[in-house]
Amino acid sequence: RFLVTTMMLYLGFMFCGWAVLGPYHIKFRHLSTTSECLFSLVNGDDMFTTFSATVTEDIVVWYFSRIYLYLFISLFIYAVLNLFIAVILDTYETIKEYYEKGFPKSELFEFIDQCEDAPDSELYRGEDNACSCSVLSFLCCFCCKKKNTGSQSEYTSLLN
Repeated sequence: RFLVTTMMLYLGFMFCGWAVLGPYHIKFRHLSTTSECLFSLVNGDDMFTTFSATVTEDIVVWYFSRIYLYLFISLFIYAVLNLFIAVILDTYETIKEYYEKGFPKSELFEFIDQCEDAPDSELYRGEDNACSCSVLSFLCCFCCKKKNTGSQSEYTSLLN
């Protein structure tokens, strides 16, 4: 969610810069150069050149370019990059804690731990005269009935 939100903000700044500053600034003429310019600003490159390259006599565009660039730089360098670093550090701390204390048990392992019988117990090794047919359960019942017609068990009355 964090990366999706960051990408939406980045794309919003990119389209806004391209649409508004494109006619007045050489680095905002195309979407690709706008994206390259914003990415270089996040990395701290060409800040002075980007601020000084606005060619216009219109004071509103000049102020907009300043406010736009200051907002982008402060939002992405100070907020987004610091949040990204915080997410990475939190993940590192979580993995470090799992390494030191062991990973938490899943619901399956918690269920298995409730069982008090040993794996080699006779409860798990009982003789099963069930049919080995696994296609359909009702066919399996007929198959098993044919195999076990001579032997009587507690389930014979259910099959007849």
